[in-house]
Amino acid sequence: MLMRIALWGPLVVATLLVGAYIYVHKPLAPDATELLQVPLSEEDPSLNRVGDLKYLGGLDIPRMGQNIGGLSGLRWDAESKRLLAITDDARWVWMVPVEEDGRLTGVTELEVGQLLGIYGEPLEGKQDGDSEALYRDEDGVWGVAFERHHRVMRYLNGLSKPPFETIFDPEGELEITEPNNGLESYAVGSQGHLMCAERLATQGRSNCNFYSYAEDRHTDFAVSPPEEVEALKGVPTDADALSDGTFLILFRSYSPAKGNTAAIVAYEPDGTRSEIATFLPPLTIDNFEGLAVREEGDRTFLYIVSDDNFSSSQRTLLMKFELLATPS
Repeated sequence: MLMRIALWGPLVVATLLVGAYIYVHKPLAPDATELLQVPLSEEDPSLNRVGDLKYLGGLDIPRMGQNIGGLSGLRWDAESKRLLAITDDARWVWMVPVEEDGRLTGVTELEVGQLLGIYGEPLEGKQDGDSEALYRDEDGVWGVAFERHHRVMRYLNGLSKPPFETIFDPEGELEITEPNNGLESYAVGSQGHLMCAERLATQGRSNCNFYSYAEDRHTDFAVSPPEEVEALKGVPTDADALSDGTFLILFRSYSPAKGNTAAIVAYEPDGTRSEIATFLPPLTIDNFEGLAVREEGDRTFLYIVSDDNFSSSQRTLLMKFELLATPS
């Protein structure tokens, strides 16, 4: 094959590249089950690094026969070696990542179920079922934050049973006044909880709230993306914590002119900030709304997932990275 390319020249190379581009962008039917591998950059498929992150493979995930989509929160469960996601129509999705030499090549053993209300009723409709943030607290209890009807509910024994309590007042603590700009990020660290609304921080109004274990109180906490994403009104859409207490916050923006952009920024509880990575075109980007930390030994891996809004013009991308530098 290499000899033929060398002899036939640019025409064959161009044909192969066009074929690869069409394969990556092959439209996925609503009931499709074929996973597609995606490069970090379609313009440069050999690219494997962005900022302090090394790319370890990514997938374009179709509906998988179970209407997989709308993924808006993501966590790694070290006990079961699975990823858990929630959707913005009040469902949970367990999946096992298939990996070869550390690279993400597929997902398997998908389990999908409905989030329930306090009386055991299925949560349905945007008003009650717009689940956006997922976390696991220091007691091992899963929590889910909702928009529109703003609240946080805690679930024992996974997410398949009714919640046992509703906690935290996101409207009061975060001054949430809009139905669709509520609590999008909830991260639990070794020193406290970080909760962020889907909005920009302004001089008179922060976009996050930090609950300190040591002080037993909530304080305002403002976060911001890198300049390129902030200029496009990038907002926090998920967060997770490293074992040392550092929070990693995922931001995303969309504009008709620029399309999607994203970024990951590290914050220590004292407010110390460091930029991890900025995702700008022509990198492979979509509406990223989920971030999960996976720590194994002295290595740290991140998974990010996009919310396709159940739209044929967007994709559910699941991508894996290794964090190459400790945030400082």
